[in-house]
Amino acid sequence: MKFANGENDYWLSIVPFQQEYYIWAVREKRNVIQQTLNLTLKQRNDLYRFLENNALPQNSVYRYDYFYDNCSNRIDNALKKVFGDSMKFYSEKVVKEHGQSGASIRQLTHQYLKQSKWGELGIETCLGIEMDRKITPEQFKFLPDFLMWNYDKAVIISKEKFSPLVVEKTFLFRYSEKSDNESQLISFSPMVCFSLILILSIVLSFPFASQPFFARFFDFILFFSCGVIGLLLLYLWFFTTHYSQFNLNLIWASPLSFFLSFTIFSRKHNNPISRYYFYYSLLLMLTVLVWALLPQHLNVAYLPLCLALALRSYSNYYFK
Repeated sequence: MKFANGENDYWLSIVPFQQEYYIWAVREKRNVIQQTLNLTLKQRNDLYRFLENNALPQNSVYRYDYFYDNCSNRIDNALKKVFGDSMKFYSEKVVKEHGQSGASIRQLTHQYLKQSKWGELGIETCLGIEMDRKITPEQFKFLPDFLMWNYDKAVIISKEKFSPLVVEKTFLFRYSEKSDNESQLISFSPMVCFSLILILSIVLSFPFASQPFFARFFDFILFFSCGVIGLLLLYLWFFTTHYSQFNLNLIWASPLSFFLSFTIFSRKHNNPISRYYFYYSLLLMLTVLVWALLPQHLNVAYLPLCLALALRSYSNYYFK
């Protein structure tokens, strides 16, 4: 329950390297890269003592933050606390080299979710406008790749002069990516699924198909599902510490749809309900028109869903 509410208290533990290596390489199939740091004996001892103290029970628990205090940040913070100004980073140069100047958190995380379209959709749905905030080049280190690239360029005072922080970089395990059933990923992608919903919405919006039970049942499932998502987003916004505040996904995932979905099977809608469907369809169409101008980047897969909701909302207004 604490995790669901965003109260992510993480506990630092010490395990043999071989155990973690097995998890990274065999179970998770991730690249494992080792950077050997250019540290003097004194610097190594200072860092070791800091890590030992940090692992004590009274210091081992911390409040995890996805973007500002995660496992990657913790590595960087440890070295900064121990070595201070004796290290120099070139974060802006690293960001420019990788073509990410002015990138937002959402843009940075997007590239790591390309192989998991449904996972990307879930994250982008639940997290709000905070993900679209531009961060400083130094803050890019919440991503392990940018931490590694920054350390590749960093320098440290060693034997009274600045020297490269990393003296050797070795691939301990390289995962050779194979085709992960790309055709299946495409077939079951959110864009394809929501496009099918749009096509079905168009068919059911013709006059000859607007009254049968199937059309009503389809509308109930559509509005009920979106309403449930809307209630979830409201909960995340007001009752958790996740970055879910000011979430524009509430435009299409209207919580009111949950309650009004139970009126779908009535023969006649009263005026307030009919007006809701009319203005809701207008709002959705306006959202589609200004999609690229919204302050929060909404997942493009929701475009056909918004059109489907707009069409079925107007149909419920026009035909009832």
